[in-house]
Amino acid sequence: MTTPISVSACARAATAEEAAYRIDYPLAYARSTRVVAFDETAAKTVRSVSDGPWGKAQFYTTSDSGEELITLDGERRPMAMEIEHSDSVIMVATNSIVSNAAAAVGVACRERSIMTAGLLLLDAGALGGDALSALRPYARILLVPADEEDLFELLKGIRA
Repeated sequence: MTTPISVSACARAATAEEAAYRIDYPLAYARSTRVVAFDETAAKTVRSVSDGPWGKAQFYTTSDSGEELITLDGERRPMAMEIEHSDSVIMVATNSIVSNAAAAVGVACRERSIMTAGLLLLDAGALGGDALSALRPYARILLVPADEEDLFELLKGIRA
């Protein structure tokens, strides 16, 4: 005696009736991300990644005080206005980090409950404690050590 085989959930999912519930267009970009480089070496990495397939992500360097963000085209903009409506800020630095700028951006993000991530890149040897101390208080997620591929994958992962 044979037992009947029931239709599996996968087979039912292939029916025309179930297909009516599928999303048949690409997902929208979910994040309005700002990527900020805090030194020249980090800026090179940010520039190279900025050519990727990003939706609403915007890429910057920062003034020494952190009060201005500088687009990759050199336009200066008030930092507070640039991050005001962002969902996430990714801070990228090396041993040459400008600590004042990291603090200004980090505090502004904390006040606005903006998700932050930090990447400390290896530039010329081991990372120093000063770089870690400058970024750690402001990055909810911190990748140490990181590289260009980590930045690319992080942006891809959050659908920037």
